[in-house]
Amino acid sequence: MGTFNSLIDAKFSPPRNWILDTPLKFNSEELCDEGQKLFKKCGVKITKANVITAPKGYITDFASIPRFCWGFIAPFDIARAAVIHDVLYEKVNGAFERDKITKQEKKIARKYADYTFREAMRSAEPEVPCWKIWCAFNAVRLFGWAAIKNSVPRKLDSDVMDKYKNSES
Repeated sequence: MGTFNSLIDAKFSPPRNWILDTPLKFNSEELCDEGQKLFKKCGVKITKANVITAPKGYITDFASIPRFCWGFIAPFDIARAAVIHDVLYEKVNGAFERDKITKQEKKIARKYADYTFREAMRSAEPEVPCWKIWCAFNAVRLFGWAAIKNSVPRKLDSDVMDKYKNSES
């Protein structure tokens, strides 16, 4: 199993986003060399020891789970794993859009991102029940193609950035 550097440290940014106040890092023990090289090619901040970083200032909605499903799996149940997964999807899609990777490499990178998501859920504390991991993992394997296709870097608009800067003072 992998490890996280900490709990999520973030500020709420209405209506449904959060902004990381400190980087969130996940150290994967399962990612192979091929996956690491492909992630690096996509621009993922990843070390030789397979530490993947979601940077300070990263905007997240945690997990994009439809509200009607929250009785089973709420975004907060798998939040840290979802943030790392979102970073991976954004970088992979961005690299594809800039022609840095092929369609086949995108497909392979998505698979590595999904398996890293599963490992991160298994590594979470408090422990995520196996059935929730199974449901979330299979949802991204089945429907992740649509999410990765539409995944774009999350930019702070000037109003949100001004509020964020003012709240730090």
